[in-house]
Amino acid sequence: MKKATMTLLAALVLAPALAQAETFQEVFNQQRALYGKGHEFTFEGKTYKTYHSEEVEAMAEPTKANAEALVASAEAKRQEAAAVGYEWRFTGRILKQAQDALAEERFQDAMNLAAQAKYQARKAVEQQAHVASTWHHAVPE
Repeated sequence: MKKATMTLLAALVLAPALAQAETFQEVFNQQRALYGKGHEFTFEGKTYKTYHSEEVEAMAEPTKANAEALVASAEAKRQEAAAVGYEWRFTGRILKQAQDALAEERFQDAMNLAAQAKYQARKAVEQQAHVASTWHHAVPE
């Protein structure tokens, strides 16, 4: 009887852990929340760092060409978010600050701000896609 009880207990304790396969995005978000940007972690045998793609773009050499390209890319992503009706409140303001920094030849500041605006626009587009696929859950039955 003891052996059967132990086996049952082990099955109940271990089953949820085995059933919860984490996705890369879940692990990335967890590591980013715990350790911040730049933390190194391993997922399925590969090593990654907790940088968003926009942060990697902002790490490029702070030249006028790189800053202009990132600001233009952020503006395009902002327009994409606006086209689907989900532009966030501060994205345009941050992008304006990036353009001002670019005009003042503060290229690294312009790139950092443009990366922030691009990230917000990307998340806004993701939010719209999520809402479009799950809106029916908010409708009472």
